[in-house]
Amino acid sequence: MATPKKKKLRRGSGRLLAHIIIFALLGALLISLGCVGAAKLRDYKNDYYITARTNVFKDKNSGVEGLVKEIMLSHTKNASLVNNQVIANKRKAVNELIDNEASDGVSEEELLSHAVLSYVERAKERLIASGDESAAAEIEKAANEAMPELTKTLIAKADAASSSISTATVKATMSVTNTDGYILIYYGRALLIGGGICLAFALFLLILWFRKDTDGRAKVGQAIEPFDYLMPFLIGVGIFTLYPMIRVLIMSFQEGYHLTGNNMGTATGWGLANYDFILRGRGSDQFIRSIRNTALFVLFTVPITAAIAIVVAHLLNQKSKLNALFQTAYFMPMVTTATAVGLVWRWMFNQNSGLINAFITFFTRLFGAPENINWLQTGATNHTIPMAVLIIFGIWNSLPFTIILLLSGLQNIDEHLYTVAKVDGSGPARIFFKITVPLLSPTIGLVLIINSISAFKVYTDVFVLWNGKPEDYQMETVAWYIYNNITSNFDGMHSLGIAAAAAMVLFVIIFAFTMLQKFIQRKWVYQ
Repeated sequence: MATPKKKKLRRGSGRLLAHIIIFALLGALLISLGCVGAAKLRDYKNDYYITARTNVFKDKNSGVEGLVKEIMLSHTKNASLVNNQVIANKRKAVNELIDNEASDGVSEEELLSHAVLSYVERAKERLIASGDESAAAEIEKAANEAMPELTKTLIAKADAASSSISTATVKATMSVTNTDGYILIYYGRALLIGGGICLAFALFLLILWFRKDTDGRAKVGQAIEPFDYLMPFLIGVGIFTLYPMIRVLIMSFQEGYHLTGNNMGTATGWGLANYDFILRGRGSDQFIRSIRNTALFVLFTVPITAAIAIVVAHLLNQKSKLNALFQTAYFMPMVTTATAVGLVWRWMFNQNSGLINAFITFFTRLFGAPENINWLQTGATNHTIPMAVLIIFGIWNSLPFTIILLLSGLQNIDEHLYTVAKVDGSGPARIFFKITVPLLSPTIGLVLIINSISAFKVYTDVFVLWNGKPEDYQMETVAWYIYNNITSNFDGMHSLGIAAAAAMVLFVIIFAFTMLQKFIQRKWVYQ
């Protein structure tokens, strides 16, 4: 019996060696790609650095042209000649000279000297042609004397302009379609970190390889094997769940965070300003109101839905020829577009032509003509009516999924328990409350948690019922508040940072509420 076991363990050592090779190669690849991205970013940044400095030199008011013009005008009365014929005609050639010499790596002192002399030589030609030779000589002399100070002034201006060039500002000007190697540049740091982690893990496995004997290597390989099958799932969770959560947390502390035209994020600083804004600042009134509306929706919708669903699921679990018809009717909302259903409900609750008011009018006609109820637009004056509409719609919308879960729980209850109870003389009500509900309690607990989480994130219902403007009727929810801050323009009252802070507050509320539910359910959930 020992031989097959050793044989199996030795096969595991090959898995360990394969992991060392794979992670080493993967780490080297990621680091190589990260280095390529870093090099491209460095080149782009250098280009922007040079461009920023040369733009200072080419500025026609404060650059070489403007300073040379001052020298010329101080030594000749022929201002029109200097302004119109000398400077303007030579500007294009001097700008090209600055660009070419800057790209060729010529020192800035030489570059500025050549640019100044180009203007001066042109001025001398024009002034000599006009008969003003003395002015031409004076201008040349003044330019040579002012050259050190002029160069120093322009370089100081260029230093100030180039100091604002950062990695973030360079990335903000890039785009996926127009920038070569955009992905490598944008994720260069992440690639380097990922490559370093892979190489470190390969080194760790290599150390184990040398420190273990054959059986020890095989045991390590067997321990790694489950993670090989989980790896695709873990990568997906990391990219599409864990990373967004971490990014939102970081974004919530970035003040004034918003996206530029190229979808690059910029922020004015770090701190708790976003949280202060939604909890105590200018945005607190709307945010607190959205929390109140969401809390009311959860506290009414979840237990009422669960109670109705238990009864309906119990009835559907009975043997009947019409069960298929009833199941189809109850499950219909689950396969219907929420937007289309919301539009129908909005029509049903319309004050003038809605079906609900029509029924109320018909049944109350004997007591006089009642006034049509304004179900949706009274949020600012009477918050109870529109909240009741939202709760009714929420209950109807969440019933199908709840019924499905409870029906599956009912079908897992042993039929023999019901048979024994009937033989013992128990009635339907006693069987329901003493057998069905206790045995169904784990499913009920699951339903309450799932529906609570879903209800806290209600968005489509309020958006459709109030035509995308629930704020006009004070019917905002937290999910709508988050979405509104994402889509609104950055104006000091809306930003992605504020939306992220609201999302984190909602996460904490949902987490705390779920933990509270799980703690309470220990007292009544049947184990």
